Amino acid sequence: MEYDRYQLANGRTIVFEELKEEDLPELIKAYNSVIEEGQYFHRDQGLPDLEVAKEWYQRHIKAGLFYLAAKVDDELIGGATVEPGLGKASHVAYFGIYLTRQFRKTGIGTRLVEKIIEIATHKGFEMIKLTVFSSNSGALRLYQKFGFQEIGRIKGGVKFSDGTYADEIIMVLNLKNHQP
Repeated sequence: MEYDRYQLANGRTIVFEELKEEDLPELIKAYNSVIEEGQYFHRDQGLPDLEVAKEWYQRHIKAGLFYLAAKVDDELIGGATVEPGLGKASHVAYFGIYLTRQFRKTGIGTRLVEKIIEIATHKGFEMIKLTVFSSNSGALRLYQKFGFQEIGRIKGGVKFSDGTYADEIIMVLNLKNHQP
């Protein structure tokens, strides 16, 4: 299902649609390129092959993950997810987002966050929770713009390969009180 379509300033068309299994080869390429940067995810390794990607897809989609894929001219360049919490946290959607390097600072991330908030609200979640590294100032500004509040911080909770540290920041958006 398509959730949004618009043109970038350079005339290229961007579409936000639900991730399909046939998108997995492109997902591997885009996701792994961001993992390789070593700056935005806890993970150090991406998806090694299509078989592992299919297992991930089937396990997470079955568990209720919603994946909004961002495609430019039919090429997957990133996405955003909400995944329901379990048990007593089932009212909480856990949020993640990424974009390949060349599509950052183009407004796509802002639009993705906006759409994922709409989707989470429509799905009946009461709260969106995320973690972000203190070194990712662009993402922090973006989340704050949408009303996410810092509720906790783990000092030095992230250690990069060069030996430097960043804080891990926990943020939430209360959807029951959220005004778009």
